[in-house]
Amino acid sequence: MNATISKQAKSELASVIPNSRGDALAELSAIVHTAGTLRLKRGGVEAFLYTDNPDMPSLVGALALTLMLPPPRISRGKHTEIAFPDGADFLSALGIMDAGGGALAIVPGIAPELVRRDSAKKCYTRGAFLGGGYISLGRNNHMEIAFGGAELRDGVAELLDGAVGGIGRGTRGEKHTLYLKSKEKISDALVYMGAPKAALAVQEEMVNSYMGRLAAAAQNCDVANIDRAVEAAVRQIEDIEYIDRRVGLESLDEKLATTAHLRASAPEMSMGELAEVLGVSKSCVSHRLARLTALAASLKKTDIGKTDGEH
Repeated sequence: MNATISKQAKSELASVIPNSRGDALAELSAIVHTAGTLRLKRGGVEAFLYTDNPDMPSLVGALALTLMLPPPRISRGKHTEIAFPDGADFLSALGIMDAGGGALAIVPGIAPELVRRDSAKKCYTRGAFLGGGYISLGRNNHMEIAFGGAELRDGVAELLDGAVGGIGRGTRGEKHTLYLKSKEKISDALVYMGAPKAALAVQEEMVNSYMGRLAAAAQNCDVANIDRAVEAAVRQIEDIEYIDRRVGLESLDEKLATTAHLRASAPEMSMGELAEVLGVSKSCVSHRLARLTALAASLKKTDIGKTDGEH
Protein backbone atom coordinates (compact mmCIF):
# COMPACT_ATOMS: atom_id res chain seq x y z
CA MET A 1 0.00 0.00 0.00
CA ASN A 2 2.80 2.42 0.90
CA ALA A 3 4.47 2.04 -2.48
CA THR A 4 1.33 2.20 -4.57
CA ILE A 5 -1.04 4.73 -2.99
CA SER A 6 0.89 7.76 -4.30
CA LYS A 7 1.07 6.22 -7.76
CA GLN A 8 -2.64 5.38 -7.69
CA ALA A 9 -3.60 8.86 -6.50
CA LYS A 10 -1.42 10.66 -9.06
CA SER A 11 -2.66 8.48 -11.91
CA GLU A 12 -6.26 9.22 -10.96
CA LEU A 13 -5.61 12.95 -10.52
CA ALA A 14 -3.75 13.18 -13.84
CA SER A 15 -6.80 11.77 -15.62
CA VAL A 16 -8.93 14.75 -14.51
CA ILE A 17 -8.60 17.42 -17.22
CA PRO A 18 -10.07 20.84 -16.30
CA ASN A 19 -12.69 22.14 -18.72
CA SER A 20 -12.21 25.86 -18.19
CA ARG A 21 -9.20 27.92 -19.12
CA GLY A 22 -8.93 29.39 -15.62
CA ASP A 23 -8.84 25.97 -13.97
CA ALA A 24 -6.31 24.64 -16.48
CA LEU A 25 -4.13 27.71 -15.90
CA ALA A 26 -4.21 27.19 -12.12
CA GLU A 27 -3.30 23.49 -12.38
CA LEU A 28 -0.47 23.92 -14.90
CA SER A 29 0.93 26.86 -12.91
CA ALA A 30 1.03 24.73 -9.74
CA ILE A 31 2.68 21.79 -11.53
CA VAL A 32 5.43 23.98 -13.02
CA HIS A 33 5.86 26.03 -9.83
CA THR A 34 6.39 22.91 -7.68
CA ALA A 35 8.22 20.60 -10.11
CA GLY A 36 9.69 22.95 -12.71
CA THR A 37 13.25 24.18 -13.15
CA LEU A 38 14.66 27.17 -15.05
CA ARG A 39 17.60 26.84 -17.41
CA LEU A 40 19.34 29.92 -18.77
CA LYS A 41 20.15 29.74 -22.45
CA ARG A 42 21.31 32.17 -25.06
CA GLY A 43 18.58 34.69 -25.68
CA GLY A 44 16.35 33.81 -22.75
CA VAL A 45 15.09 31.26 -20.27
CA GLU A 46 13.81 27.71 -20.75
CA ALA A 47 11.38 26.12 -18.34
CA PHE A 48 11.35 22.35 -17.95
CA LEU A 49 10.53 19.63 -15.48
CA TYR A 50 11.65 16.05 -14.90
CA THR A 51 9.10 13.43 -13.91
CA ASP A 52 8.75 9.70 -13.30
CA ASN A 53 4.97 9.95 -13.55
CA PRO A 54 3.99 8.31 -16.87
CA ASP A 55 0.74 10.29 -16.95
CA MET A 56 2.37 13.70 -16.61
CA PRO A 57 3.34 14.32 -20.27
CA SER A 58 -0.18 13.73 -21.56
CA LEU A 59 -1.69 15.84 -18.76
CA VAL A 60 0.69 18.75 -19.35
CA GLY A 61 0.08 18.52 -23.09
CA ALA A 62 -3.69 18.60 -22.58
CA LEU A 63 -3.44 21.60 -20.24
CA ALA A 64 -1.22 23.48 -22.71
CA LEU A 65 -3.71 22.72 -25.49
CA THR A 66 -6.61 24.05 -23.38
CA LEU A 67 -4.60 27.24 -22.78
CA MET A 68 -3.58 27.47 -26.47
CA LEU A 69 0.09 27.46 -25.47
CA PRO A 70 2.85 25.91 -27.60
CA PRO A 71 3.05 22.16 -26.90
CA PRO A 72 5.91 21.04 -24.64
CA ARG A 73 8.87 19.06 -25.96
CA ILE A 74 8.99 15.55 -24.48
CA SER A 75 12.32 13.72 -24.10
CA ARG A 76 12.18 10.23 -22.62
CA GLY A 77 15.14 8.65 -20.87
CA LYS A 78 15.81 7.48 -17.33
CA HIS A 79 13.49 10.34 -16.39
CA THR A 80 11.03 12.06 -18.71
CA GLU A 81 11.94 15.68 -19.45
CA ILE A 82 9.14 18.07 -20.37
CA ALA A 83 10.50 21.33 -21.81
CA PHE A 84 8.45 24.41 -22.61
CA PRO A 85 9.43 26.74 -25.48
CA ASP A 86 9.49 30.51 -24.99
CA GLY A 87 10.19 30.00 -21.30
CA ALA A 88 9.83 33.61 -20.17
CA ASP A 89 6.51 34.15 -21.98
CA PHE A 90 5.29 30.74 -20.82
CA LEU A 91 6.12 31.43 -17.17
CA SER A 92 4.57 34.90 -17.35
CA ALA A 93 1.36 33.40 -18.75
CA LEU A 94 1.27 30.99 -15.78
CA GLY A 95 1.74 33.78 -13.24
CA ILE A 96 5.12 32.35 -12.16
CA MET A 97 7.27 35.18 -13.54
CA ASP A 98 6.55 38.90 -13.49
CA ALA A 99 7.90 41.09 -16.27
CA GLY A 100 6.90 44.32 -14.53
CA GLY A 101 9.56 47.06 -14.56
CA GLY A 102 11.26 45.57 -17.60
CA ALA A 103 12.98 42.77 -15.66
CA LEU A 104 11.78 39.21 -15.09
CA ALA A 105 11.32 38.12 -11.48
CA ILE A 106 9.93 34.92 -9.96
CA VAL A 107 6.58 35.33 -8.20
CA PRO A 108 7.27 33.70 -4.81
CA GLY A 109 3.71 32.66 -3.98
CA ILE A 110 0.43 32.03 -5.77
CA ALA A 111 -0.65 34.81 -8.13
CA PRO A 112 -4.02 35.86 -6.60
CA GLU A 113 -5.83 35.93 -9.96
CA LEU A 114 -5.19 32.19 -10.39
CA VAL A 115 -7.27 31.06 -7.41
CA ARG A 116 -10.28 33.36 -7.23
CA ARG A 117 -12.77 30.56 -7.99
CA ASP A 118 -13.27 27.49 -5.78
CA SER A 119 -12.73 25.17 -8.76
CA ALA A 120 -9.41 26.88 -9.51
CA LYS A 121 -8.34 26.43 -5.86
CA LYS A 122 -8.96 22.69 -6.19
CA CYS A 123 -7.06 22.57 -9.47
CA TYR A 124 -4.11 24.48 -8.01
CA THR A 125 -3.95 22.12 -5.03
CA ARG A 126 -4.17 19.11 -7.37
CA GLY A 127 -1.34 20.48 -9.51
CA ALA A 128 0.83 21.10 -6.45
CA PHE A 129 0.36 17.50 -5.30
CA LEU A 130 1.10 16.15 -8.78
CA GLY A 131 4.25 18.25 -8.92
CA GLY A 132 5.64 17.76 -5.43
CA GLY A 133 3.51 15.42 -3.32
CA TYR A 134 3.50 11.87 -2.01
CA ILE A 135 1.52 9.68 0.40
CA SER A 136 2.74 6.97 2.78
CA LEU A 137 0.41 4.79 4.87
CA GLY A 138 1.28 2.35 7.63
CA ARG A 139 2.87 2.89 11.03
CA ASN A 140 3.35 6.57 10.18
CA ASN A 141 0.56 7.94 7.99
CA HIS A 142 1.85 10.87 5.99
CA MET A 143 0.82 13.02 3.04
CA GLU A 144 3.28 15.71 2.05
CA ILE A 145 3.75 18.35 -0.64
CA ALA A 146 7.19 19.98 -0.97
CA PHE A 147 7.87 23.49 -2.28
CA GLY A 148 10.91 25.58 -3.10
CA GLY A 149 9.74 28.48 -0.94
CA ALA A 150 7.74 29.12 2.22
CA GLU A 151 5.38 31.64 0.59
CA LEU A 152 4.18 29.15 -2.03
CA ARG A 153 3.88 26.44 0.66
CA ASP A 154 1.81 28.71 2.86
CA GLY A 155 -0.45 29.70 -0.03
CA VAL A 156 -1.28 26.08 -0.87
CA ALA A 157 -1.67 25.26 2.84
CA GLU A 158 -4.36 27.96 3.08
CA LEU A 159 -6.19 26.50 0.06
CA LEU A 160 -6.12 22.98 1.49
CA ASP A 161 -6.80 24.06 5.07
CA GLY A 162 -10.12 25.51 3.98
CA ALA A 163 -11.23 22.05 2.83
CA VAL A 164 -9.46 19.67 5.22
CA GLY A 165 -8.04 21.54 8.22
CA GLY A 166 -5.16 20.60 10.47
CA ILE A 167 -2.40 21.24 7.92
CA GLY A 168 1.11 20.86 9.32
CA ARG A 169 4.01 22.94 8.04
CA GLY A 170 7.71 22.22 8.20
CA THR A 171 10.99 21.96 6.32
CA ARG A 172 12.94 19.05 4.88
CA GLY A 173 16.42 20.00 3.77
CA GLU A 174 16.02 23.04 1.56
CA LYS A 175 12.35 22.28 0.89
CA HIS A 176 9.37 23.81 2.65
CA THR A 177 6.63 21.26 3.27
CA LEU A 178 2.99 20.95 4.23
CA TYR A 179 1.70 17.65 5.56
CA LEU A 180 -1.25 15.68 6.93
CA LYS A 181 -0.88 12.91 9.50
CA SER A 182 -4.25 11.13 9.77
CA LYS A 183 -5.80 8.75 7.26
CA GLU A 184 -9.14 10.55 7.48
CA LYS A 185 -7.58 13.90 6.57
CA ILE A 186 -5.54 12.30 3.78
CA SER A 187 -8.74 10.75 2.45
CA ASP A 188 -10.54 14.11 2.68
CA ALA A 189 -7.68 15.81 0.82
CA LEU A 190 -7.80 13.23 -1.98
CA VAL A 191 -11.55 13.72 -2.39
CA TYR A 192 -11.05 17.49 -2.49
CA MET A 193 -8.37 17.23 -5.17
CA GLY A 194 -10.46 14.85 -7.30
CA ALA A 195 -9.28 11.32 -6.46
CA PRO A 196 -12.26 9.54 -4.82
CA LYS A 197 -10.99 6.05 -5.75
CA ALA A 198 -7.66 6.64 -4.03
CA ALA A 199 -9.56 8.09 -1.05
CA LEU A 200 -11.61 4.89 -0.84
CA ALA A 201 -8.39 2.84 -0.87
CA VAL A 202 -7.15 4.91 2.08
CA GLN A 203 -10.42 4.30 3.95
CA GLU A 204 -10.20 0.55 3.27
CA GLU A 205 -6.63 0.52 4.57
CA MET A 206 -7.83 2.45 7.61
CA VAL A 207 -10.46 -0.16 8.41
CA ASN A 208 -8.36 -3.23 7.56
CA SER A 209 -5.32 -2.20 9.59
CA TYR A 210 -7.42 -1.37 12.62
CA MET A 211 -9.46 -4.55 12.40
CA GLY A 212 -6.19 -6.49 12.52
CA ARG A 213 -5.17 -4.73 15.73
CA LEU A 214 -8.66 -5.22 17.11
CA ALA A 215 -8.51 -8.97 16.50
CA ALA A 216 -5.23 -9.22 18.39
CA ALA A 217 -6.48 -7.07 21.27
CA ALA A 218 -9.78 -8.95 21.52
CA GLN A 219 -7.98 -12.01 22.94
CA ASN A 220 -7.47 -10.14 26.21
CA CYS A 221 -10.76 -8.24 26.26
CA ASP A 222 -13.55 -8.85 28.70
CA VAL A 223 -16.33 -10.68 26.83
CA ALA A 224 -19.09 -8.75 28.60
CA ASN A 225 -17.57 -5.44 27.52
CA ILE A 226 -17.41 -6.67 23.94
CA ASP A 227 -21.05 -7.77 24.11
CA ARG A 228 -22.16 -4.38 25.40
CA ALA A 229 -20.17 -2.60 22.70
CA VAL A 230 -21.65 -4.84 20.02
CA GLU A 231 -25.20 -4.30 21.32
CA ALA A 232 -24.74 -0.55 21.15
CA ALA A 233 -23.19 -0.87 17.70
CA VAL A 234 -26.09 -3.04 16.48
CA ARG A 235 -28.58 -0.32 17.45
CA GLN A 236 -26.46 2.28 15.70
CA ILE A 237 -26.12 0.07 12.61
CA GLU A 238 -29.89 -0.44 12.51
CA ASP A 239 -30.32 3.34 12.48
CA ILE A 240 -27.66 3.69 9.74
CA GLU A 241 -29.32 0.99 7.61
CA TYR A 242 -32.69 2.70 8.07
CA ILE A 243 -31.23 6.02 6.94
CA ASP A 244 -29.65 4.30 3.95
CA ARG A 245 -32.99 2.76 2.94
CA ARG A 246 -34.95 5.97 3.39
CA VAL A 247 -32.69 8.70 1.99
CA GLY A 248 -29.34 7.01 1.15
CA LEU A 249 -26.03 7.57 2.95
CA GLU A 250 -24.85 9.58 -0.04
CA SER A 251 -27.28 12.31 1.06
CA LEU A 252 -25.24 12.86 4.24
CA ASP A 253 -22.30 15.22 4.43
CA GLU A 254 -18.98 13.55 3.69
CA LYS A 255 -17.67 13.23 7.28
CA LEU A 256 -20.98 11.92 8.61
CA ALA A 257 -21.17 9.40 5.74
CA THR A 258 -17.59 8.22 6.45
CA THR A 259 -18.50 7.66 10.11
CA ALA A 260 -21.67 5.79 9.13
CA HIS A 261 -19.81 3.48 6.73
CA LEU A 262 -17.10 2.75 9.32
CA ARG A 263 -19.62 2.09 12.11
CA ALA A 264 -21.62 -0.25 9.87
CA SER A 265 -18.53 -2.18 8.75
CA ALA A 266 -16.97 -2.54 12.23
CA PRO A 267 -19.56 -3.19 14.97
CA GLU A 268 -16.85 -4.37 17.40
CA MET A 269 -15.15 -0.98 17.60
CA SER A 270 -15.57 1.13 20.73
CA MET A 271 -15.95 4.91 20.66
CA GLY A 272 -12.25 5.29 21.35
CA GLU A 273 -11.31 2.90 18.57
CA LEU A 274 -13.59 4.63 16.07
CA ALA A 275 -12.08 7.97 17.07
CA GLU A 276 -8.55 6.68 16.52
CA VAL A 277 -9.36 5.30 13.07
CA LEU A 278 -11.13 8.50 12.01
CA GLY A 279 -8.44 10.73 13.49
CA VAL A 280 -10.88 12.70 15.66
CA SER A 281 -11.86 12.87 19.34
CA LYS A 282 -14.25 10.45 21.08
CA SER A 283 -16.67 13.32 21.67
CA CYS A 284 -16.66 14.06 17.93
CA VAL A 285 -17.51 10.41 17.14
CA SER A 286 -20.21 10.41 19.82
CA HIS A 287 -21.67 13.61 18.34
CA ARG A 288 -21.69 12.15 14.81
CA LEU A 289 -23.38 8.93 15.96
CA ALA A 290 -25.91 10.94 17.95
CA ARG A 291 -26.70 12.93 14.79
CA LEU A 292 -27.27 9.67 12.91
CA THR A 293 -29.56 8.36 15.69
CA ALA A 294 -31.50 11.63 15.73
CA LEU A 295 -31.86 11.58 11.95
CA ALA A 296 -33.16 7.99 12.03
CA ALA A 297 -35.64 8.91 14.77
CA SER A 298 -36.84 11.91 12.77
CA LEU A 299 -37.32 9.80 9.64
CA LYS A 300 -39.21 7.14 11.63
CA LYS A 301 -41.44 9.82 13.16
CA THR A 302 -42.18 11.12 9.68
CA ASP A 303 -43.08 7.62 8.53
CA ILE A 304 -45.38 7.12 11.52
CA GLY A 305 -47.07 10.44 10.77
CA LYS A 306 -47.67 9.39 7.19
CA THR A 307 -49.18 6.08 8.38
CA ASP A 308 -51.47 7.83 10.87
CA GLY A 309 -52.57 10.23 8.18
CA GLU A 310 -53.58 7.38 5.93
CA HIS A 311 -55.93 6.10 8.64
